[in-house]
Amino acid sequence: MLAQERSVICQPCAEKTFQEAKAAGRETKFARIVDPTICGMCKADYGSSELPLVGGVFVCGNCAKNLYERPFPQWLKLSLAGLVLLLGAALWRGLPYFKAGRHLVQAERAMDRQDYSAAATHFQEVLKVHPTSQKVVLLGAKANLMIGDPAAAQAFLRQRQEFQSDDLFTEVSNFWKRALDANDKATQASKLADSGQDEQAAKLMHEASNEYPQSVDLAVAAMAMDGGVAFDRKDYDAFLRISTAELEKEPNNPAVVASVSSALACKYAVTGDPAFRKQSEDTLAKAQVLAQRSAEERSSFDSYSQRIRYRLATREIIDTKEYNRRFGKQEAKN
Repeated sequence: MLAQERSVICQPCAEKTFQEAKAAGRETKFARIVDPTICGMCKADYGSSELPLVGGVFVCGNCAKNLYERPFPQWLKLSLAGLVLLLGAALWRGLPYFKAGRHLVQAERAMDRQDYSAAATHFQEVLKVHPTSQKVVLLGAKANLMIGDPAAAQAFLRQRQEFQSDDLFTEVSNFWKRALDANDKATQASKLADSGQDEQAAKLMHEASNEYPQSVDLAVAAMAMDGGVAFDRKDYDAFLRISTAELEKEPNNPAVVASVSSALACKYAVTGDPAFRKQSEDTLAKAQVLAQRSAEERSSFDSYSQRIRYRLATREIIDTKEYNRRFGKQEAKN
């Protein structure tokens, strides 16, 4: 408001000045600087009707509508669109880490309940983001060692160059050393078998299997060598029994299935019982289907199956050396 000195004062001061001027018999005039009846935007005068205050300005209904419906500036829209794109890109790049985080939680829960097969499956998803945390790397290695897969365990251990010594590191380190030692013994056993020392090979392979009992491959290899020893001794009942036990451990391994067929062929050769021949042929057919997964399996099966078919056709059982001498085949199975 304006006092007689034409100064700007607040309403309480104006009222005080008015009372003082009245008491002194002076005439005092006041005027509003902001008139609530006049629109601050279009300047329309609404008489005695006070307009609503919007953002510190008295605004009429028409102007208020324009204020509330005012479009966003183009630069602001473009900025928002850019931010959305950046957020989308960040989420897309981070998606593998989000997935890995979920699998890590599931893997650790599986480890707690000693479900190492499930844990190893989840850890394989975690491995895709190349974890470097010592705990994650060691737990991933342990899970795979527990299911007899040292190659997968090694993939985790390679994620770190150095490890700090703690209980988990000591446990996994000792476990890894046993697995490596067992693998070395298995390699030596295979060399003994290649040189015809089947009994020594079987003994050493059993030592390897006992040192690393979590490995199904080592257990099956030991049983296969036992089967070789039984074949050498012409104990075909034992050969069939051992091969059947192998099949229970690896029912989808074409070499193991073919081994059962080989043992059945031996039983047919010595007994002439056509039931053994029929079983051998049926089992060999199953092995052939399973052997189509890779060129290596197909090649190994083709060589082995010729030996079995010869036995079924002639009822003659000859060892590998004699078969190779007669037919020039490279055969490494009984």
